[in-house]
Amino acid sequence: MTDFAFEPLDIAACYGTGFTAKAISYGTASVLAPARLKVGPSHIATFCEYQQRMEWIESTTLCPHPCEITGRKINGCQAHHPEARIADYLADGGRVDLYRLSAIEKLSRDERDLLSRILIRHFVGREVTYDLGGALLSGTRLFKRTRLLPSADLNELFCSELVAAVCMRLGRMNRSNPTQFNPACLLRELVRNGTFQFCHSFTKESS
Repeated sequence: MTDFAFEPLDIAACYGTGFTAKAISYGTASVLAPARLKVGPSHIATFCEYQQRMEWIESTTLCPHPCEITGRKINGCQAHHPEARIADYLADGGRVDLYRLSAIEKLSRDERDLLSRILIRHFVGREVTYDLGGALLSGTRLFKRTRLLPSADLNELFCSELVAAVCMRLGRMNRSNPTQFNPACLLRELVRNGTFQFCHSFTKESS
C-alpha cells in the first residue's frame, strides 16, 4: 500500500463492517447499479495535494485520528494520511475501493491547485462541520427527489455532499444540489457517466 500513488480527486469508497456502515451500504443497494456498486460504500473520501504529499480529505464524525492540518479531532471536514485511514478499515475487516478520473477527465495543473485550495483552505481549514441532517435525507429514495429537499449549505457537509460539491465546481458533474447524493448514488452516477473508473481495491489480502 505504501507504494501506491494516489492522485488528486481520486475517490475512496469505504466499506465498513459495523452496524451503521452495513445499514448505509445495504440500505442504498441497487440491483441495477454497476457491478461493484450494487452494494455501495458506507463512506467516501477524496484526495488533494498538500505540502508535496497527498492527503485523504473527508467529512466524518467517526475518525479516531486528529486532523493532519489542524491537529485536532474534528466532527466534519478533515485531512489524514491515506495509509492511516485505509488501515482503519482493513483492521476491522472492511475494504476500500479506489475510483479514478478517466483519462480524458484528468485534472490540469491549475485544476489541481484549485482543488487543494477548496479542500484545504475552505473546508478543512475552516473546520466545516458534519451535516447529519443532510446525510439522513440523502439516504431516502423519494424525499430527496422532491422540492422539499433543503438547499445545500456548504458550511455543513457530509461525506458524499463534499465530494459532489467539489466535482461540480471542477466541471466533472452537472450542477445540482449536492445534498441529494449519498455515497452509493454519487459513485454510480460518476461511473455510469464514464467520469470515474474503478482503479484498485485495498483489502487485508492485498495489503
